[in-house]
Amino acid sequence: MTPDARAQITSLLARLADGDRSAVDAAFDALWPLVRDFCARALGNAADAEDAAQQALVRVFEQVADYDRERDALAWVLTIAGYEVRTIRRRATRRREDAHDAESYERSSSRESPEDLLIDRDLCAAVRDVLASLRPEDAATIAASFGLSNANAPTDAPSPATFRKRLQRALERLRGAWRTKHGTP
Repeated sequence: MTPDARAQITSLLARLADGDRSAVDAAFDALWPLVRDFCARALGNAADAEDAAQQALVRVFEQVADYDRERDALAWVLTIAGYEVRTIRRRATRRREDAHDAESYERSSSRESPEDLLIDRDLCAAVRDVLASLRPEDAATIAASFGLSNANAPTDAPSPATFRKRLQRALERLRGAWRTKHGTP
């Protein structure tokens, strides 16, 4: 950047600080490429750089009344742009953390807790106990309905209608045995 361009930016911001609104367009035209390039180098992402540059210039024009004419105008503008760059970086970091937290929660919530594992174990033991109290034919029919093979089961397969009727009777007996041992389901 040439010293003349830098002096022009200082002059434009001084005019804006004095209330000369006719200098807005010229100040924007002079600052936009500088601020955008600064943000692009700092962020490395064109979309984020545009956002940071836009927000920085909005802040510059909002705070131009606070501009100290004794200081370098470009340094003041780039300082504001630096704050916007840091804001964009913090926001991106929070998004990554939020995504990581959601992923961790999803992974941890899909695992069963020790209490759930204990309940499952006790329930399986209760089901095995009730199945053992049934006639072997009824237990084999229920196991076959779940696709479990039983070495003691007869090898001749009944017709589907016969199997459904056997299963219905076996499940009625299972419910009755459950109620007797554990109360109503």
